[in-house]
Amino acid sequence: MDDLLTSWVAAIRLWLEGHEGPLAYLVLALSAMLEYVVPPLPGDSIALFGVSLATTAGWSPWRVYLALNLGAIAGGQSAYYAGRYFGPRHRRPAFLRTERADAELERVSELFRKHGAMALAANRFVPAFRSVFFVGAGIAELPALAVLGWGALSAMLWNALLVGLGYALGATFGVLEQGMRIYAAVAVVVLVALAGVWMWRRRKQSPEPSSP
Repeated sequence: MDDLLTSWVAAIRLWLEGHEGPLAYLVLALSAMLEYVVPPLPGDSIALFGVSLATTAGWSPWRVYLALNLGAIAGGQSAYYAGRYFGPRHRRPAFLRTERADAELERVSELFRKHGAMALAANRFVPAFRSVFFVGAGIAELPALAVLGWGALSAMLWNALLVGLGYALGATFGVLEQGMRIYAAVAVVVLVALAGVWMWRRRKQSPEPSSP
């Protein structure tokens, strides 16, 4: 599966090198969208390649920026409506209709009702788990317009950072990809640490079981 995805990304990059124009920007947008719909797809790879084309091959940075934003917004909303559709118990796969799954999904829903805006605003800055934020927002039945707004804000900030840094530095794809790998590794460590602190605080705040 990984080899297939890698080959697919390589083929898209090869095609993009010789096809600057409306169709190429559409391919960038679709790649950004599919990252949310097919999470194993390395959508950032295509996005970074688009940024590198703006910095080294004369592509319009504004059109690259617009394409990446539109794709991310469409992908996020697709994941959100998937969460809305599969939220009701009778529509879930069998393995999500157990008592334990019910309890976990309710916990996720409650978490999103309290902190959904913050999570959605940060989603583009969290590698690999972006679609999870929107699925969770759908399960929690957060308002569609709020999800759209916070998701769009996150996408615009993240893509402005990518395009702005890439364009200012004149960075090649290799440099951008290496920088993304370092960022992703650091982000995962930070996420694991934050999750550990949250679980520790939750356990500490839980009442001790009464002795018989």
